[in-house]
Amino acid sequence: MIKIKQTNQPKNFFYNWLNYKETEKYNSKYSECLKEYFLYFNNKCVFCESPLLDMNLMVGYYRPVEGALNIINGEFSQQHYHWLNKEWSNTLILCFECNRAKSNRFPLIGEFCSEYANDYELNKEKRLLINPSRDYPEKHFLYNKEGVIIPKTKKGEVTINVLNLNRYSLIKGRKKEFSNFNNLCKYFMDKKYDVELLEEIIEQIKPEAPFAGIKRYFLLKMINNDLIPYLQEFTPYLGNLNGRKYLLENYEYNNMEEKNEIFFAQEQYYNRVKINNTYNVRDEQDLQKYFSRQRYIESVEINNFKGLKDIKIDFNLSQSKDAPWLVLLGENGVGKSSILQAISIGLMGEEKRKEIIKNRASDYVNNQQNKGFIKINLTGMIDPIQIEFSKYSHNFSGNNHIEPKVLILSYGSTRLLPNEVRSDNFKPSWARVENLFNPFQSLIDAESYLTWLHKEDFEKVKNAIENIFLEKVEIIKIETTKEIKFKFADSIVKLNDLSDGYKTIIALATDIMMVMKNRWRNYDAEGIVLIDELDSHLHPRWNIEIVKRLRTAFPKIQFIATTHNPLTLRGLLKNEIAVMLEDDSRKTIIQDLPEQKGMKVEEILTSKYFGLYDTLPELNNIFQEYYSLLANPYPTIDQQKRINELEGYLADYNKIGLTKRDQLFYKAIDIYLAKEKEQNRQLNFDTFTQDIKNIIKSLRRLF
Repeated sequence: MIKIKQTNQPKNFFYNWLNYKETEKYNSKYSECLKEYFLYFNNKCVFCESPLLDMNLMVGYYRPVEGALNIINGEFSQQHYHWLNKEWSNTLILCFECNRAKSNRFPLIGEFCSEYANDYELNKEKRLLINPSRDYPEKHFLYNKEGVIIPKTKKGEVTINVLNLNRYSLIKGRKKEFSNFNNLCKYFMDKKYDVELLEEIIEQIKPEAPFAGIKRYFLLKMINNDLIPYLQEFTPYLGNLNGRKYLLENYEYNNMEEKNEIFFAQEQYYNRVKINNTYNVRDEQDLQKYFSRQRYIESVEINNFKGLKDIKIDFNLSQSKDAPWLVLLGENGVGKSSILQAISIGLMGEEKRKEIIKNRASDYVNNQQNKGFIKINLTGMIDPIQIEFSKYSHNFSGNNHIEPKVLILSYGSTRLLPNEVRSDNFKPSWARVENLFNPFQSLIDAESYLTWLHKEDFEKVKNAIENIFLEKVEIIKIETTKEIKFKFADSIVKLNDLSDGYKTIIALATDIMMVMKNRWRNYDAEGIVLIDELDSHLHPRWNIEIVKRLRTAFPKIQFIATTHNPLTLRGLLKNEIAVMLEDDSRKTIIQDLPEQKGMKVEEILTSKYFGLYDTLPELNNIFQEYYSLLANPYPTIDQQKRINELEGYLADYNKIGLTKRDQLFYKAIDIYLAKEKEQNRQLNFDTFTQDIKNIIKSLRRLF
């Protein structure tokens, strides 16, 4: 992170951006102004320094404008800082990942300022989140050669934690940039101050250079240790705060002392992080630790769990500015539900595991193996949650697994509504996962719960439910009769008179809000929700809208779901879909998939997502056999005869071309696709051309 140099502000962009926000109409003028704005902030995220080419960047806010959470004392203020929504100085450029991690967190020592505070009053807030436009980040950070950013101050530490600045992708990027820069500097000294190499060094420490912070930091170290002389050309980038005078005053210690400083600072920081990670989401005393940073699943590794032998899933690929989603596709029996169960077992905590699994941990070991494990990496945690199980033990063991770290809800494919028995016993719950393991465990009695809530909480829950409906609706609570009614444009309907699909969605949303409100208010609720067969009970129109509706109602909740319905994929972003495949009893996950946005339903069905060759069942079966035979480079006489028969069937549907030219083309493509599927590989355009040439060459004898 580096200081943003204040230059002429591109206010033309700002006014266009405000207009775009209000009208939601994209135009070329806005696009051009956006480029100008990105340039003002050096074409990279102001916090993590990820460049525009590597990450999706967006316009965001320094102070959140839709409610603020002070993670130091757990105070949430719904009214802060809405009056800064149209304030130029409150905007900045950040990547989706930093925006997602920051969310509405705004750490302070003390209280929030008064509503509608001016600049003078805002400046009196004792903020703990670094603002690169006002602060000097260089005062607050150290770096090591592995790319890890280490805090020097409390403000630096809080900033690292809130923004998750030591996520794997950033450490990897900083390490690579430093390594290249370090080699460049050594080469520069070997060449006795070559002018071209000096120019390259300057390029690498300019504000627009990726990860300039770590390179400037180590350049200062090299200068201090007399490895590189301080040159006048460095002054624009190392001047002021980091000028020669600053060097002499602040870096007068030897190389060994420098290494010790970094080592001890890193060791102390890691110890504090580990202490902060030893919290219990149920414990009121641990709220500061829980709120200190966002807690999403970053990766999961599952070994020998039921039918799953070795599965790894990366949850960091989503490009959502809010909570990431992942939807799993795959045939019945491939193990999608088992993945949801494994994640639930890992996150629910020991007390809930004993309640649900009882003494049956050995039941989850793969039949062909003796032991297995589940490993879950959560955002910002150094050590993963690890669950171990063995066929020789009835209990789970592991590391970092006793106390629940997140709020979690898990639902199976059968989500039954409650019976007629009403209950007012709504105990605080941190993990509602029973339905995923027991299909007869019903959802919450939504009407009883909604009428039980006091007014403030009822308003929050009702707003979330109203956001999920396809049409405009108002939820009304009748205090005298303890009833819930739904006011539509042309009617008022009792909850019990709604369709089962409506009631199921209402119960699901109410269930989620019941758990979330134990730690969160409304819009800011963070947690993890797992849903098996998300499309179950839903009308096609609702299937198309369900992801979008849930995202609107619960923007900060991470959803992991399964589905068989292509309509349900609408609303998902790039890299939010994964396909499970089974090949020779080996189950794998494919996440590198084309973006489904803009695809027609038939195109989705015949793409990598669902793997159909055709939407007609008889043609799909023919193609399946045809590709299986084509994958063999040396078919027998009988196999070749069968290939010819199948081509005859396909010709009846005009699937292999009419002219010799078309037939040669289709044949070549079919052979390529057959081999691609048989080897379970992705389409590689680098080898595609040569492969097709070789196939056509071998087919010439047929024509």
